Amino acid sequence: MSYAVLENDLIARVLSGDLVAPQGAVAIDQALASLPVDRLGWDGEAIVDLVSLDTFFVGEDGRKYAVAGAGRQELECSFDAELVKDAGGWRLKTEADDLVALKETQIALLTSACAEAILSGYSSSALGDEHQYPSKVTDQINMMGSVTDSLLPDQPAEWSTPFWCADETGAWAFRAHSAAQIQAAGADGKAHVLICQTKLGQLSAQVMAAASAEAVAAIGWEE
Repeated sequence: MSYAVLENDLIARVLSGDLVAPQGAVAIDQALASLPVDRLGWDGEAIVDLVSLDTFFVGEDGRKYAVAGAGRQELECSFDAELVKDAGGWRLKTEADDLVALKETQIALLTSACAEAILSGYSSSALGDEHQYPSKVTDQINMMGSVTDSLLPDQPAEWSTPFWCADETGAWAFRAHSAAQIQAAGADGKAHVLICQTKLGQLSAQVMAAASAEAVAAIGWEE
């Protein structure tokens, strides 16, 4: 003999064998006892296979019940149907919902790519020849501090500050920068950030305007 232990109109577990029925347990047909527990529910009279139903009462947490209850919304749907909740309550998930979720994912990927691009460094001709400058968060803070220092009043005309950068051969070193040079390097760094952020804004707008999943997937961060 098999018994089902109910919990909030759903089946918590099924017990089988020669045993005394636990208090509150309901006898269950052997064919149902072999099904996964999450497919079983109580319809107010008996244990049923939820897959056989075409109308459910959806709880506030999105779980589907076979019987009405407080806070549950009646909805025609299958057991495996995906649902979404909006201002009007629970409803069947549509392709439009999938597209919205895909757009959110794609914009998150673009945002991550933008952050990586910002931190990947930039080039500047502040020293005359083109050099590569680092742009990780600490580097940006150091550049900001150097530029600020160069703008302080009463700095000597020969004021300079060393800053880490690489020449065209890839050799990194602390190279002396005059006030005008460090300000130019800082301005190029700011321009680099703005270019990346502007690109992110443009690509995000394209994603939001895309009308299909294929169109969304085609919008990537190209260097």
